[in-house]
Formats: sequence, C-alpha cells, structure tokens
Amino acid sequence: MPRPLNLAEFENETEIGAFTLDFRPGDQFIDAFIPGSIYLCQAFVASGLLLEIVAHVETVIAVTPKTREESAMKSLEKLGYENVDGWLKGGFETWKESGNKIDLIISIEADELLMDMKFDDPQVIDIRPTEAFEIGHLENAENIPMENILYNLEELPRDQIFYLYCDDGELSISVISCLKSQGFHNFYHVTGGYQALRKLI
Repeated sequence: MPRPLNLAEFENETEIGAFTLDFRPGDQFIDAFIPGSIYLCQAFVASGLLLEIVAHVETVIAVTPKTREESAMKSLEKLGYENVDGWLKGGFETWKESGNKIDLIISIEADELLMDMKFDDPQVIDIRPTEAFEIGHLENAENIPMENILYNLEELPRDQIFYLYCDDGELSISVISCLKSQGFHNFYHVTGGYQALRKLI
C-alpha cells in the first residue's frame, strides 16, 4: 500500500533501484529535481511510452506537489503499476533541504535559439509526429519522433549538444528527463516548444 516515505526511506528506495516519477509542474522540474527522476506530463503518459520505460512490475516512488499525493497514487494505480511504495513526505523540498544532490534541465528561450541559429548551426531536433513536422517546423530542424530517440539510445552521441522541441514545451521535458536518467546530459529544452517558435518565424 503506497504511503508517505520519510527522507531516509526514500533515499533507500532510490539506492536499491526504484524509479522516481515526478508529478510537479514542468517549470519546477526544469529548475531542480532528484537525479534520475522522470517528469510526468499528461502527453507523455498518454503516449504509452512511460510503460515502455518503466514496466508495470518495477518498484516506483513519487515526488508530488503537496496536497496532490493521493491523486498521484490513483494515477499510478490506473496505469497498472503494482509496486508503488509511496511518495516523499514533504515533497521535493524535503530532498532539497537535506543537501542531497539535485539535477536540472538546461533550457533556452525560443528567441535565444533563433538568435543562435543566425550565427551558428545548432543541432535542433523536433520530436513531434512526422505529420505535424510536415505541416510546419523550424528550418534545419531534424524530425526524430520521441519514441525513435528513446528506443535507440545506443545510437545517440554524447559529445554534441542537441536542442529538443515538442509542440508546447511539456513533452520535451519528459523525454529529456528520460535521457538524463540514462546518462545523456547533452539535450537542452526549448521553452514553449514549436508554439513559441512559430510566433517568431
């Protein structure tokens, strides 16, 4: 039965290989999260990719906003997770205040990326479905749907910076969090995704 976990219990769970799923808003996750955590946006959960990465039988622990603990547990139950041990009591602040290591996602504003593209040739990946890409995309962006990235990790270079954008900036956070959990720290997030870029091009 899922329950509130104190810091020591939560730390122990992470050490023995439990998957940490983070339910906080994307802007909070980008700025600071527990290393190895996966950000859960609705589109990522709806895509079915979460279950490909974290199987039903895996042990799962959660970081949730205060007062959203029960709804997060219900969400995991609906997804069919059988081994949900619980959530971090006091939320992310408990982890942060303990002095434990934290991670972050490097983010760039749409206008900054466009400025960089005038003077440089950054590697930009559009993770939207091919149909959306064909309707409109950032010039010189490469279309690699998110499942192609996450299913072919062995083909990803680690010595080059890539800028990822989705439609609205949410899904790319989930994808980058999955990449970081696998040791890829060279993927940057485009704030607001293609919706933000489209207003400027």
